[in-house]
Amino acid sequence: MIGEFAAKGFAFAYGFTNFLLLTAAATFQHGAFTKRASKEHDKELTISQDKYWNLNKSPIPGFRHAFHTLKNGAQLHYVINNHSIDQKTKSKNVAIFIHGFPDTFTLWKNILQTPDLANYVLIAVDIPGYGGSDSLPSYGPDQVLEALTAFILAMRAQHVEQGGKLVMVSHDWGGLISARLASEAKELADRWIITSAVIPAHLNSNARTFLASSRRMLHTFLAHPFSNFRLLKTAYATSQPVFSQLKRSYYIFVLRLPGPIAKFFIRMGNYWFMGLLHMIQAGLISRGKFLGKFSDKEAADWTAMSSGPGIAQFSEQIDGQGYSESVRRRIADLGTSEKIRIYREGLMFNPWEKSIETVVALSEIPTDPSRSSSGAGLFENGPKGALRVPTTLVLGKYDIAFERRLGTNGISDFLVRNSQVLYLGQSGHWIPFEPHAFPVVASIILWALEGEKVSLREQLQKYEDIEYALEK
Repeated sequence: MIGEFAAKGFAFAYGFTNFLLLTAAATFQHGAFTKRASKEHDKELTISQDKYWNLNKSPIPGFRHAFHTLKNGAQLHYVINNHSIDQKTKSKNVAIFIHGFPDTFTLWKNILQTPDLANYVLIAVDIPGYGGSDSLPSYGPDQVLEALTAFILAMRAQHVEQGGKLVMVSHDWGGLISARLASEAKELADRWIITSAVIPAHLNSNARTFLASSRRMLHTFLAHPFSNFRLLKTAYATSQPVFSQLKRSYYIFVLRLPGPIAKFFIRMGNYWFMGLLHMIQAGLISRGKFLGKFSDKEAADWTAMSSGPGIAQFSEQIDGQGYSESVRRRIADLGTSEKIRIYREGLMFNPWEKSIETVVALSEIPTDPSRSSSGAGLFENGPKGALRVPTTLVLGKYDIAFERRLGTNGISDFLVRNSQVLYLGQSGHWIPFEPHAFPVVASIILWALEGEKVSLREQLQKYEDIEYALEK
């Protein structure tokens, strides 16, 4: 009880301190509170919203909009390549893409247009509460994991022929969701490709291990302080990965502050923080340095990609379906107050109690013997939270979101055979969008869709500066 109270107190204090610092930076460094969107920006925003979200237009060359309605009535919006209805595909192998915060399906537009992938069914979904997908009453595992599992099951039934393969590709929060599904719903897919994310249970386990070790050293030092001074330095060094991750996760603590503060932060200064994220994604901020600025047209395009449809798109329909009222309500703040709820409602660590329908549907998927969960270290199925399907984890060497020692130390026990962990030497966090990185991810997807006929190292041999941290 006391420990829980102390943890909540620290989280609030750390979050509020960072809120004040970020507000000061927005005010005095960037003058965010004196800036307003120009008429040119608003005009370009309308154009970009029509480009990406008009249901009667192709949002990406060769792709069309579609909706899937869940049993609870909620709609998930996705885009799918026209090839899936125009021609016969190679063995009907399918790839489904799941984005993260603060993105939508548009995150994947470079990869989706890769010519080598054109012969396969490609589907990019907006997660609940994002883009054109409906909002949910809450965003815990029972809601989000259930919704996406139902979507994946429906896409399997519709597009994956008997003997075909389903490959899941994800980024950021989509990767965290994917890690949970690969652990708790292993029947869903044949291969998971997770970019710029960690395995939640593994990260938590490492953090606890580092802290416990540091605590033991500290207790020993306190018992004999004069003879064990070195131990104090060792205890501090041992805990450094945890402190490094706390530093990297500063914004998460802000987004988990009481609702009014968190919403003010994400909206303040004409969506200043969102603008920073867009600039990082576009490469205008790299390794802490500002390398340029957006034009009004560029800023509007990024806003349209991440926020979703504008009011003009609600008069449009495709196959008798259109954007719902819950999507319309998000227009007022560009969907930001809904987006941050995935940080606030236990999606990462709370238990998932699957519905009876989900349990039955998963049990009916034929099991591929090659997807055995054996090989996870000393444990038959690995420790709790271990992934139970072959997974390729693709990380950026310069990703500021995750501490490497927490994210990959001892990760072998959390992965099954035929899994890999790769670091891209020139990459940051938005690997699916970075010009030098997305071709690598596209090649990994192609390798998986083609049946993994060669080793992944051989598949990627033409790309430079790749570190193979694990090949299992």
